[in-house]
Amino acid sequence: MRLHLTIRPLASFLIVCAVSALSFAQPRTVVVSRVHYAGNTFGDVTPFPFIFADVGVTGIQGNIFLDRYIDNPGFPRIGTLPLTGLTTSFSSKSEGALMRSVNGQYLTYMGYAGPVGANGVSNSYTTGAGTDLKPGTSPRYDRAVALIAADGSYTVTNESNAYSGDNPRAAISADGNQFYMAGNSDSTTYKSPDPFAPGPGSTIGARYGTPVSSLSYQLGIYVAADRADESTKQHVKDNNFRGIGIINNTLYVSKGSGGNGDDGLYQVGATGILPTGTANTLSFLFGAPATCANPPVNCTTPGASSPYTPFGFWFADADTVYVADEGNPNLDPSGNLIPDPLAGLEKWKKINGTWQLLYTLQAGLNLYRPVNVSNYPVPTYTYGLRNMTGEHTDEDAVTIYAITSQWSTVSGGEPDPTKLVKITDSLAAESLPAHEHFETVLTSPAGEVFRGVAFSPCGPAGDRGLGGDAGPACKEHDQEGGQE
Repeated sequence: MRLHLTIRPLASFLIVCAVSALSFAQPRTVVVSRVHYAGNTFGDVTPFPFIFADVGVTGIQGNIFLDRYIDNPGFPRIGTLPLTGLTTSFSSKSEGALMRSVNGQYLTYMGYAGPVGANGVSNSYTTGAGTDLKPGTSPRYDRAVALIAADGSYTVTNESNAYSGDNPRAAISADGNQFYMAGNSDSTTYKSPDPFAPGPGSTIGARYGTPVSSLSYQLGIYVAADRADESTKQHVKDNNFRGIGIINNTLYVSKGSGGNGDDGLYQVGATGILPTGTANTLSFLFGAPATCANPPVNCTTPGASSPYTPFGFWFADADTVYVADEGNPNLDPSGNLIPDPLAGLEKWKKINGTWQLLYTLQAGLNLYRPVNVSNYPVPTYTYGLRNMTGEHTDEDAVTIYAITSQWSTVSGGEPDPTKLVKITDSLAAESLPAHEHFETVLTSPAGEVFRGVAFSPCGPAGDRGLGGDAGPACKEHDQEGGQE
């Protein structure tokens, strides 16, 4: 039995949902965000999944569930927490990240304050002042962040000036008192005193918000220096970030989509100080221009896309980071996927002050091979990885969990079932280990997709909730990398 308590304060941007009789946290558990297709509310009779290929359909909102699994043989599911008060665009591959807070006590998930089954919410503009186009558009839907505690209770905070006109991707908290967010927006900006100033382009980037306010702000602005042909509007998209994480009190974001800016990993603000304010420097750590300039700058072939398509990432330590690379689903003239040597799990290490790619783990992902999923009408192909998390499993080994990126002939694979995969890597290895390979842990059924993965949150005393294991094990995990 669950008791849901909804509290709506005067500002109507905070919903508090309490769950009794079921602890969210359990011993040694992995939590996966799952999005369910529940049909549409606009009368389109096209069957699933072909409805997502309709030119008039830009995205349909689905229900969100957080599933808990014991990391034991068979990977049994031990419970499900439905998230109400927010939704996710079912077919938006870039959404649905699930992040654990630095102190280990919370999970965060970012979506929309929009109704299940609605069309076009992912392209909608938010309700904040100066976040719309002119003339104004409707309906307008805020983005929203769920903050989930170890006991299963959670709050949903609407974000009225974040990612207007495009996708919210991820949010993470240090201790439940703030949100650091990543996502995309419409690139349109206006100059003051225009009543539509500053425009939706001001809502992009790495952002800071709190659970008690619907307002957030951009922590800093990155301007790529390698494209002389980029306009001011295009430079807005230099801040189209995907993944987010924290280690050693330092914030990082990743970029791997769009034709503007630089694709790779960034540090936001100073080392060892979680950023606040709007004047933080975004330092590009490694990667390549999203589109190679002419003449080339930091690349070789004018007009070529970046070879890197980073998404989620996890720091094993301050000098070692694992990056989930989505891969490029490019087709040859015969319609076959072209192998991408960087798709999969990249391992980067800082050596003598410079980040270097050591190797990319691909074995066991079965990239570019057709897989038939029950009740899904076309084969689906894995072409890389998206969201991920990791932990130290002994002194010289880390275990990574990740969600696959899928492609098919239906809308480029947007509604395709996805997989949860797992691999253990030697932390000391600097060349590709011959014996390591991914194993497929779970495959989502047709009509559902896995989007994010994190380890279960801990209680304030370091326990894992009702029936949880001893506190120290959870506390040790919190100190290993500090980012989910």
